[in-house]
Amino acid sequence: MHLRDQWHVLVRADNLLGPRRALAGVLEQIGVIEELLPVVQGPERVELVKLGAAYAESAAWLYEDSGRMDESVRWVDRAMTWSHEADDRNMVAWTLFRRSQHAAADRDAQGTLGLAAAAGREAVGSGTPMRAAILQQQAHGHALAGDENLMHHMLDAAHKCAASETSGDARQGHGSFCTPPYLELKRAQYFVVLGKPATAVDLFEAVIPALPPIYRRDRGVAFSRLAQAHIAMNHPDQAAVYGRKALSIARSVGSIRTAQEVAKLGKQLNRHKGIPEVQDLFADLRVPA
Repeated sequence: MHLRDQWHVLVRADNLLGPRRALAGVLEQIGVIEELLPVVQGPERVELVKLGAAYAESAAWLYEDSGRMDESVRWVDRAMTWSHEADDRNMVAWTLFRRSQHAAADRDAQGTLGLAAAAGREAVGSGTPMRAAILQQQAHGHALAGDENLMHHMLDAAHKCAASETSGDARQGHGSFCTPPYLELKRAQYFVVLGKPATAVDLFEAVIPALPPIYRRDRGVAFSRLAQAHIAMNHPDQAAVYGRKALSIARSVGSIRTAQEVAKLGKQLNRHKGIPEVQDLFADLRVPA
């Protein structure tokens, strides 16, 4: 089906170029689906609704990366409604996973864990990249709750079903981004959450070079979180260096979310504005995107 092939193209475009180029295409395809739904019946309608749910979830992610969380939440709800209509348990699981991510962004440990566990109950099949992503999300919840042992346990389990693809077009289904390097970047992120920034820095520096080139935005996010680890270690110069790298990538792919993280980093570095590297970061932040 053309619409499904186009979805893979748009996912790849998002990974490489960011939301500003992919979002218009996703919304256009949703418009096509909405025009077709009233006139399609039977099994064909079920397949179209399933595809609509996938596009709606993609819209949710693209809006989130564009810094528009209100729209992201709205499109996750739409994706959940369509996935229930189509009786697509894996898509229901994925929308619960996305809600767990939103809870994690609010640092809600129990909400993160509860929604991730619900996603795990809905997901069909074991050993899939989707399962790896859900386990990784449970690890995030345990890190927020301060349980390092369970965090490692979940990430180690996720490695057993991690994706192997590097194409960036989600051909292995939802969770295709959840490769071994991605999981180790998450482990590094969670070390920061757990108050172990030095361990996080070592892991970030080891893993970032292993990221496939297609995942440019993930590299920018990793640089932003590496900068936060250096902040926690009172290394303002290194924090500023990696903040600039994160900002450059964020602007090149249109990731407002990452650019906002770097802006917050700048506020944290305000008391170090006499350091040359920090001055360079401030200069970059003053330049319009």
